[in-house]
Amino acid sequence: MVFSNQKTDTQLAVLQEKLNAYENMMNKLDEAIQMIGTTSQNISKMLAVHEEKLETASKNDDAILTMINDMKKSELEQGKELHTKIDNLATKVEQITNFRWLLVGGLTLITIIISAPTIFSDLLTPDPNPAKIEIQRPAAAATAEPPSSSVRRKPESK
Repeated sequence: MVFSNQKTDTQLAVLQEKLNAYENMMNKLDEAIQMIGTTSQNISKMLAVHEEKLETASKNDDAILTMINDMKKSELEQGKELHTKIDNLATKVEQITNFRWLLVGGLTLITIIISAPTIFSDLLTPDPNPAKIEIQRPAAAATAEPPSSSVRRKPESK
């Protein structure tokens, strides 16, 4: 029985060694599983944060696109208003130019009408100091030669 007892003790010692080895492996597996669980949780948190950032970026992109479209509409409306104002201004400038030419023509006509009586009166009315013919006689009246005649106009006195 001693022999069998030794054999059993040896077998028991071998089994204890194996059991210790399995326990060691189980502890390492537990640690690995815990690390994998922690890593999985960290990855889940990172994915959640990343998803949130993606959603925020998508919302920001949508908001930016909306703002760009609104600005385009606003710029188009302002462009149309500016075009209308330019057209109105061009029309007003044209009207002012036409009025200016009408005014110049009217003033010219008024000037002609006002100065016309003096122009026509000079042509149609006789000169108040008509030309006179004077005969100059020489001092010696005894000569038989006819006296020479000259036409002189008297200077006008004002």
